Order: sequence, then structure tokens, then C-alpha cells
Amino acid sequence: MIRPSRRSISRRAALAAAIVLGLLARAVPAAAQACCGGGSLTSPTRLAAHEDFAVGLQTRARSVLGSFGSTGQYTSAATEDDLEQDLAASFRVTERGQIGAVVPYLETRRIESGTAQWGSGIGDLAFNARYDFLTAAEALHWPGIGLLASVLVPTGKASGAGTNPSSTDATGTGTFNATLGLALEKARGPYYGAIDAWATYCFDLTVTPPGGMTMTTSFPLQWTLLALGGYVFDSEAALALYLNVLERGDDTRNGMSQAGTVLRLTTLGVSGVLPFHDLWRLQGTVFSDVLVSSFGRNEQGGIGLTAALVRLWR
Repeated sequence: MIRPSRRSISRRAALAAAIVLGLLARAVPAAAQACCGGGSLTSPTRLAAHEDFAVGLQTRARSVLGSFGSTGQYTSAATEDDLEQDLAASFRVTERGQIGAVVPYLETRRIESGTAQWGSGIGDLAFNARYDFLTAAEALHWPGIGLLASVLVPTGKASGAGTNPSSTDATGTGTFNATLGLALEKARGPYYGAIDAWATYCFDLTVTPPGGMTMTTSFPLQWTLLALGGYVFDSEAALALYLNVLERGDDTRNGMSQAGTVLRLTTLGVSGVLPFHDLWRLQGTVFSDVLVSSFGRNEQGGIGLTAALVRLWR
């Protein structure tokens, strides 16, 4: 039996890392507040080094099991189910650079006072870009280094602008935001690991309630850290474990700091990819927020999964 070369294994590991990391960045739940949408930093169609174009469809389901208060206390209460369908595409513009876009459609079922209310609509459009100065398997000792960027356009209906009592048809942040990040990745044989970190700046959100005074809310930088470790099999299928931590400070409203509005959410998950017919791949993630006090603040906590089908061109 002929064993694959070390170079071949490293290539497969780098390919799987690109696929799984691209999937994870979209699978991570974004903040449930008016800002931010940093979870759309990249798309499920992130390209490996030898791929030129990709189009994908992804479904995401999440069930809210409770919520974290302003002091971090977790309270269990099943109040909401979220569904999301994403149309995503990525295009290679240079040997090391790629751009992409994600168009989401969101559906929400929220239970209030024992009554369930459904709502849906187009979410916020996300544009993303990535430039790899060094790939995950390119150097013997150095990790791969990539620059990440994205812009979220508020095409969805903002929170508070919903047309039903539960505001379930509110599908967007209501404001532009911009994200800049750094990716460190390393593939060694069938193993790979990554640490990605990014900061999201949300533009001010101005709301004028009927009969009320205008309120302008300003947001501090939102920080997100993603750590991942995985293994690629001879078939180029791969599995990875990941940890994602989101943190943001207190908001400011009409120039005054709003104490107790800090955001925090910690998420654990398993992600995998299964290539088939050479130019197709299936991707999936199962995740859960850490539903323990102090691992979240002013956020909903839940469990969920994603499934994606991606078509490639080389």
C-alpha cells in the first residue's frame, strides 16, 4: 500500500482548515442586541488555496434555552427558536486574496405570555475579504497569517421596528458595522489549529420612538476570539473542536454611559466537513453556548446546528 506523502497530508490539512474555519466564522451566533454582526466576518464558502470560486447554501437553527442578566446570572427559560438560510459566495481576486458576500434570510419564533409569534425577513447583507500573507502549511515553523475584514450593511429590519407585538420580524442590527481581524493558523501533518481574533466597530444607532425623544446609542468595540483544533482524515474529511468568546463594554446613550449593558457570550462546538464528487462539500456544526452564570452577560443562551452545501470551481 502506498502511503500519502507528508506534503500531501499537509495540503489536505490546510484545505480542511480553510473549509472548517470558513464554516465556523458564520456558525458563531452574533450578538442578539442592536449591535453587532461580527459573526459574519467570513462566509461558509471560504476558499482553499487552489479554489477560485464557490457558492453555498447554509441553514442554521438555534433554540434559546435561557438568558444571561446584566450581572452574568443565567436563568433557564425556553423563549425563542431561530432559523436562518444563507446564500453565500466567494471569489478569488489574487493568489492570496479573496472576497465574498452572505445574504441571510431569518425566521424567528418567540414565546411571550404563553403565545408564540412568528416573523421573518431578509437580514443584514455582509461583505467580507481575506488576505493570506502566509498559509497554514507554507512554512515549517511559522503559522499561517491572514488579514480579515468585513462590512455589514443594515438591509434587515432593525430591532424595535418590528410590526408585530413580539417584534419577530426584526431581522437586522439597524446600523452599519465594520470588522478587522487577524488569523493565525498552523497545519502539521493531519493536525491543524487556529486562533482568530477580530474587533467590530458599530456605527451609532439613532431611534425616535412614536411620541418620544430621539435616542442615539453609541457602542464600544466588540471583541471576538475563536480558538480551534482539528484533524483531517485521508479522505479529506475533517473534524474540529472550537471555542468562541465574544465581549463588548457598556453602551453610551445620548452621551451618557449605560452601566450594566456589557455583552458577553461563550460558545463551544464541533464542526466538520465532508468533500464529495471532487467539487462539492457538505459542512456542519453543532454548538452550545456555555449555559453557566458568568459565561455570558445581557445575551440569550442556547444550542444549535448548521448544515451547508457548497459547490466549488477551480
